Amino acid sequence: MSLLLGKVDETNVARTRGILSGATVLGAGGAAWCFAALLNWNARSAWAIPGAMVATIALLGLCAARLLATRRTRSADDPAASAAGKRAGIWFGIIFGAEAALIAISSVLLARGGLGLWIPATAALIVGIHFLPLARVFAAPIYYGTGIFSVLGVLACLLIPDMALRLLCVGLVMAAVLWVTSWLLLWRTRLG
Repeated sequence: MSLLLGKVDETNVARTRGILSGATVLGAGGAAWCFAALLNWNARSAWAIPGAMVATIALLGLCAARLLATRRTRSADDPAASAAGKRAGIWFGIIFGAEAALIAISSVLLARGGLGLWIPATAALIVGIHFLPLARVFAAPIYYGTGIFSVLGVLACLLIPDMALRLLCVGLVMAAVLWVTSWLLLWRTRLG
């Protein structure tokens, strides 16, 4: 079991917990995109939803196990790291608020313009873009890749002429990018 859970670096327990919290949020976000895509896909296979459930449970279960493993390790008192963490939290709130506002505004405008089917792709682009400033805020270069792959993946999906297939593609691309990032974050903390 320790091979899966890894060890926790006592000098960076708070950072490890932050990374694992991010992995958990990304795993849940990936699940939301995946299920939204699959539930709206009429031609889905019988195994698609159960498969997505297994993947989600495995990922979130591992996140929870790693988070629980950090509870056994005492965090070193580091006032500078604590202050940096608080600043990052404030900036996260600002960026997340701006993301939510942009998604809400664009959704209303698209719906009023009769373009409601474009809302998921627009939301996905905004979600992808929001990772770019988060990479700097959290000193997590992996989020640059998350943002870039999300945006490029969604833009590639927009080339699909069939709207239903395009929406499926957007959801699955977002799920894949978020889940891969989550797994990479888990792997990073395992090595810690």
